[in-house]
Amino acid sequence: MNKYRILIVEDDPKMNQGLQYILSKRGYDVQSVDAGEKALEKIKDTRYDLIITDLKLPGIDGMELLKAVKAYDPAILLLMITAYGTVDTAVAAMKQGAEDYILKPFDMEELRLVVKKTLEKRALFLQNLRLRNQLKKKYTFDNIIGTSEAMMTVFKTIHSVKDSKTTVLIRGETGTGKELVARAIHFNSDRAQTPYLPVNCAALNENLLASELFGHSKGAFTGAVSDKQGLFEAADGGTVFLDEIGDIGIGLQQTFLRALESGEIQPVGSFERKKVAVRIIAATHKDLEVMVADGTFRKDLYYRLNVVMIDLPPLRERKGDIGLLAHHFLRQYTAENKKNIERISKDALALLEGYEWPGNVRELENIIERATLFEQSCEVTIDSLPTTLRYPSDSPDIKEWGQGIETLEQLSRNHIEKVLDLTAGNKTQAAKLLGIDRSTLWRTMNRLDID
Repeated sequence: MNKYRILIVEDDPKMNQGLQYILSKRGYDVQSVDAGEKALEKIKDTRYDLIITDLKLPGIDGMELLKAVKAYDPAILLLMITAYGTVDTAVAAMKQGAEDYILKPFDMEELRLVVKKTLEKRALFLQNLRLRNQLKKKYTFDNIIGTSEAMMTVFKTIHSVKDSKTTVLIRGETGTGKELVARAIHFNSDRAQTPYLPVNCAALNENLLASELFGHSKGAFTGAVSDKQGLFEAADGGTVFLDEIGDIGIGLQQTFLRALESGEIQPVGSFERKKVAVRIIAATHKDLEVMVADGTFRKDLYYRLNVVMIDLPPLRERKGDIGLLAHHFLRQYTAENKKNIERISKDALALLEGYEWPGNVRELENIIERATLFEQSCEVTIDSLPTTLRYPSDSPDIKEWGQGIETLEQLSRNHIEKVLDLTAGNKTQAAKLLGIDRSTLWRTMNRLDID
């Protein structure tokens, strides 16, 4: 059991001792005082998870103590002990921030259950707080690496729009970090404490995507056994990130446009319309202007989305950032894999900077992660980089490779088998290193007849 620290504030000596005994037996770190003034002195020196106080105390009573504790540290939880005749006051205390109240005379088992429930709530609160802090740290602007002119423009735009309600459209090739930018906008804005809900529009057909975004009512279609809340409603006050917005079907585009313009959604199969307030950040690797011209994307929806445009340059167009990114990923994955690799050799860095990076930043990240696993010295060398970098297809050395790897199929088979050997057959880890999902790896293995 976690050593939760509890402070008892009770002027009745027998009650005070009894509470100490019961809760100490449950494994809690329990301390006690007999007056509210003493409790206020204790919280200045000791961090308590929970205070259990009698409502009636000499001097500062339970209500005054509650207000003072919440003013000093809102994270400290408080339970009120009260007699039957003062229930109304105890209810008022809950409105002021008390977690619960216990009526005298109370059963000790009831007390244990109330304390347990209250501390579980605190544990959940602390866990959520840690997750929020981790997300904020992970998606700070410091994690968007680059000093090129194009990236400086991206940074300035993010800073300008992060606290606004403006719809943002992020364009860029696959692997350029579109969702990283979307998350940075949200988690560094005044909406950081509200929901951020992403959806990949390319992964769902039109009907399923409509249900995912707007929800559905019971019986709307086969399998709709109950009402379902959509992402727009669930993220009310926060942000919805629509990845691959160019893959939304033409039929759903009209519904989506109406939701953007009116701020109202209509669940599938329902006549009820609901008002929501969400910020939309969309992303695509497609040229929406070309799609508008050929009639596969609505012009009015394109202009509604394109209020602020952020263009992420491909990695091949910002070669000066490759070294910065590579060392950033090196620090990240040496820490994760508990390796002592301090740098990237000049030859290896030159090879990285000379590569065209069709998979952009994501491909670079995967290669550095792979290198940290293979490398045994204190620096990343050429030998720990994949053959696709060491022997590009236009190199004269290609003739020396032999007949066995002349085809792309054989190259793919050899590379996948090496990665599977490296991960001891762990396909989830292998797929991550290869930069693909597990199902794609399975299909490729079947096609290439890899056991």
